Amino acid sequence: MTTPIDQAALDAALKSVGEDLAQHLKKHTDEVEKYGKAATDLTGQIDELSGKYKELQDELADMAQKQFPASPEHQAPVSAGNEFIKSEQFQALAKRQIERARIEVKNTVVADGTTTFPMQRPGVTPGDFAPLTIRQLIPTITVAENAVNSLREATNVNNAAEVAQGGAKPESDITFEQYNVPVETVAHWIKVSNQLMADAPAVAAYIDTRLRDGLAQRVDAQLLNGNGSTPNLSGLTNAGNFTAFTPTSGANLVESINKAKYALWATGNMPDTVIVNPADWGAMELAREGAGTGAYLYGAPGTNAGTSPFGVQVVMSNNMAAGSFLIGSMRASATIYQRQGAVVEMGFINDDFTKNLVTIRAEERLALAVDRPSGIMFGDITAA
Repeated sequence: MTTPIDQAALDAALKSVGEDLAQHLKKHTDEVEKYGKAATDLTGQIDELSGKYKELQDELADMAQKQFPASPEHQAPVSAGNEFIKSEQFQALAKRQIERARIEVKNTVVADGTTTFPMQRPGVTPGDFAPLTIRQLIPTITVAENAVNSLREATNVNNAAEVAQGGAKPESDITFEQYNVPVETVAHWIKVSNQLMADAPAVAAYIDTRLRDGLAQRVDAQLLNGNGSTPNLSGLTNAGNFTAFTPTSGANLVESINKAKYALWATGNMPDTVIVNPADWGAMELAREGAGTGAYLYGAPGTNAGTSPFGVQVVMSNNMAAGSFLIGSMRASATIYQRQGAVVEMGFINDDFTKNLVTIRAEERLALAVDRPSGIMFGDITAA
């Protein structure tokens, strides 16, 4: 049996680490209140102290269990959190032998303290990560201001002509317009328990990844469909950012792509990309001659017909409304101005400290400018 001296030493060590942890947490709170965030090394020290504090608590609990073992019928149910911490998978995680371990993630991330389970599957089983397809089409420029002021050509009347010797030269006319693009913020947050942050760093890393993906998903949607009303971006399909496409009755998708491509060519624009809803592209792949019983129009199943009709690359996005499409010279027509890339920060908000919670926030600041609306065409695939 453990001697009283051993328990006294553990009690003293627990008290000392607890006091040190309290001082670091107070310093963390002060820095968050003063600067909006705490230093990275301070957060690391808190994590280290929290881990040490937990180890000492566990040693005391083990000592008490050995001295006064509970009978099986009086033992309390094992919580999901305790089962997880005691599992071989978590021990491997703590030793960095594996990268992830599974635990449920909710808006406030804590163990429920009631559910028990017989085994723990290693790793975090991720949810769905939708493909990001819009942002990669548009060039990005880093800026240091909260708005971008630009000057673009509004009209150009070209009267260049051959002139006889001594004759009057014709006058052309070019007008310009100024347009302003405000930088907007896209953000979200989640609350996580201090215990989870200290005991399961791999889960915290997964939350970081999921928060960043959430920003990217929202930005992708805004780049296409933002309505321009602050705090929304002015997306590619927002009024004034494109030339309207006039569809033909009964036309299918590739026929409309061809028509729009050469309508843009007529204005001096060479389109390189078309954005469609996956369902519309799927319908195009299934389209057949005659009454739907003839040959497939876009290549028989099993053949690689590609996704570049008439030399224009198809990009699929669930953010594009079914029945519509957008085509354009994307890299020459639009620009993303990035004020701040995706940043994930953590700190105590309101009563987080007293509830042993940490708020993790992710945000990004950017703007979208459509410099040449004449280089983008948007509309329905077929006339109603």
